[in-house]
Amino acid sequence: MDPVISATLEVTLEKLLAITTEEFNLVWGFKQDLANLTDSLLSIKEVLEDANMRQVNDGAVKRWLKKLEGIAYDADNVLDEIKYENLRSKVQIQNQMKPKVCLYFSFYSPLAFRWKMAHKINNINVNLKKINEEADRRGFERRVAESAPSQPQVKETDAITADPVFVGRQNDESKFVEQITSEIDDLFSVLPIVGMGGIGKTTLARRIFNHPHTETHFNERIWVCVSENFDVPTILKSILVSLKETSHGDSRQAVMDTLRKKLKEKRCLLVLDDLWNDRRGDWEDLKNALMGVNPNKGNVIIVTTRNESVASIVNPHNWYYKLEKLSEDDCWSIIKAKAFEGGDVPELFQTIGKEIAQQCRGSPLAANMMGAVLRGKEIDDWESIQKIGLSNIEEDENSVKQVLKISFDRLPSSSLKECFAYCSIFPKDAEIKREWLIQLWMAQGFLTDNQGSDMETEGNKFFNILLESSFLQEPVKDKDHTRDDIPQVRHLTILEKSVSEIPKEKARYVRTLVSNSNVPCKNLPDFKHLRTLVLCNVGIEDFPTSIGKLIHLRCLDVSHNPMRSLPGSVCKLYNLQTFAINDCSLEQLPLKIQDLTSLRHLYFCPKVDFSMPPHIRRLSCLQTLQFFNVGDKEGCRIEELGHLKNLRGKIEIRNLEFVNNEAEAKKANLEGRTNIIELKFCWRNTNEGNTSDESDSESDMRDKNVLESNIHDESVLKGLQPHPNLKSIVIEGFRGKNFPSWTMTMLKLGKLVNIELINCYNCEEIPMLGHLPLLKHLRLKGLTNVRSIGLSFYGASDCSSTSRNDGQEKRVSFQSLKYLEIENAEPNRVGRSTN
Repeated sequence: MDPVISATLEVTLEKLLAITTEEFNLVWGFKQDLANLTDSLLSIKEVLEDANMRQVNDGAVKRWLKKLEGIAYDADNVLDEIKYENLRSKVQIQNQMKPKVCLYFSFYSPLAFRWKMAHKINNINVNLKKINEEADRRGFERRVAESAPSQPQVKETDAITADPVFVGRQNDESKFVEQITSEIDDLFSVLPIVGMGGIGKTTLARRIFNHPHTETHFNERIWVCVSENFDVPTILKSILVSLKETSHGDSRQAVMDTLRKKLKEKRCLLVLDDLWNDRRGDWEDLKNALMGVNPNKGNVIIVTTRNESVASIVNPHNWYYKLEKLSEDDCWSIIKAKAFEGGDVPELFQTIGKEIAQQCRGSPLAANMMGAVLRGKEIDDWESIQKIGLSNIEEDENSVKQVLKISFDRLPSSSLKECFAYCSIFPKDAEIKREWLIQLWMAQGFLTDNQGSDMETEGNKFFNILLESSFLQEPVKDKDHTRDDIPQVRHLTILEKSVSEIPKEKARYVRTLVSNSNVPCKNLPDFKHLRTLVLCNVGIEDFPTSIGKLIHLRCLDVSHNPMRSLPGSVCKLYNLQTFAINDCSLEQLPLKIQDLTSLRHLYFCPKVDFSMPPHIRRLSCLQTLQFFNVGDKEGCRIEELGHLKNLRGKIEIRNLEFVNNEAEAKKANLEGRTNIIELKFCWRNTNEGNTSDESDSESDMRDKNVLESNIHDESVLKGLQPHPNLKSIVIEGFRGKNFPSWTMTMLKLGKLVNIELINCYNCEEIPMLGHLPLLKHLRLKGLTNVRSIGLSFYGASDCSSTSRNDGQEKRVSFQSLKYLEIENAEPNRVGRSTN
């Protein structure tokens, strides 16, 4: 059974059930059809778990699931079309000027649309009815949603089984044995070994357990395979069994009494193999029990686990031993040992064997499996296996896929499983940016937006779980798709620029399209169900207007293309959440971009004279806006930022000369933006001083303008005071003579790590900075009017931390500073803090 299909179905069904219960203005005319769809989906959900538990080799069940997957995707597309139409009508209402027209759009929708949607939903209901009937014929057991999910089967380990091939871990073994056999003052030292499935954790633990130094150092050595059953009484009984003891009674007290008698005044080594439980209370219960039965110093617990989160719980100092991948040479050594059983390796097999070792990607389990498969095979068989890799090797309970599937099955939610499976769109060894991957998950609907947390927060949580579970160390490689190899590709990456046009009958299934070629531009409308489209650095000069027909699109990245403009039709993508147009030659954004009311992340780098489209405030969901060019026209002023309450990360605010005063600057409400951690303020048309060929009248006029700009900029910067969470601030082109009070002392900005003051030509004094405890980077450039750096710069007035040295109080400034740059400044005196 393909676990990816199962995860996809579970997530899709949950999403469909949520959507069918939503209230839409446009559903009258097919409300009963939606109700029938809900009933059908609930019925399917009841049998899905039983279908997932069927045998892997049950082809009929796999075909049933695949058919159900296709219907579920069709239903998702239809319901998403309804959502899009609902968004479109809201945007039109907002854009209307006359109340009567607004009323029309609120309550009336085209009859053709309602008829078309009713027809599509009816067809889906018919198909779901058939598949429900087929489920009944196959005798699938129906289960209620509250029933406990089945646990994956885990093979029990022991301390005696021989590991005939032990390669690449000798140094790990030596270090570990030396550590646990040294003098230890703690009652129980807990040493976790962390790594992905099949990486060799149990093998290493077994070698340490049976090492001669370990045998002589510890009075008792105990091995317990925990797996999913972390039950403290059961573990205590397993320890008794390992010690070949029995208790007088089955109660916990009886077991504890027997353990205390057996382990009293002894030094013990306990291996807890394959630990999954990450509930801190359960672990504390077990540890306290062990300390109670053996209060001696020098006891050691070795824990093997696939999850870093488990390791952080069992070790209070958050220390663990991360087991890294084997080298390709080590994998080849294992393959040789298994395939030739210590005999000579013919030279003809060497080159192919090393290529096969590379496919093992550092996994000793994979290398052992490959070696076993290759044993006794001829060179033709080696070449064949080298071509197919691990993908088509017959599975058994000890196979690599089975071991890794246990980790996959244990991921805490179907949504997380589908998020991991989606990573297969990336090529082998690709570096994946956290934020971008999360936004791709959002585009596919894998993440939920609710009152408890937003999609980005949930995505960060998922990313961390995959990282802690070692899943992201080995991204799953999805084979390059060609025109004819897979009939219903959902997520497609095109790596070859020579790929020809994708046929229409196949394009309609694709939900993710990442391409290194601009070929898809020719038939964009054929990809009518796309959620994600990435066309970066493919030479697009004129983006096709047909982009507006991709109504399901959530994520669009067309960065690094020589486009000077975007078609207005892009503003019809009302579902769009992420829009990236970095490093393009855009002269302006489409004027109606404010219609993209679902937009959460906008990535673009405009020129300084770039005019922002009006009324950005309507993008109320916006979180990422890296640049904002202030304008002097209605709808383009700085107050637009004040309405974007969800902004986070970093933002550069340019053309601040268009802000008139402190009151206007305060409308940006930067002091209330708790999630903005990097700010850059920029003014244009800075004045660097007079020139030798100026006339007296010109000089007087310049001086007057400078004075006005001094007062003007000082007032504006005063109103731009940020939130105390700020970590980086850059002020460039500020024309004031004096910085405002919040800048001069930075008293409320104790989290600052980076400060840059650039081309502030009129400033006469540098702010007090030495007292900032976290400041690491300080850049001062173009402060030509500063004549001295006084003691206040070092924070000497009242804020410096102090330390005592030989009874004298010594003031410490710039405690964390790593980088200091002073450029194009000519101070004639530098004060130093000596008190």
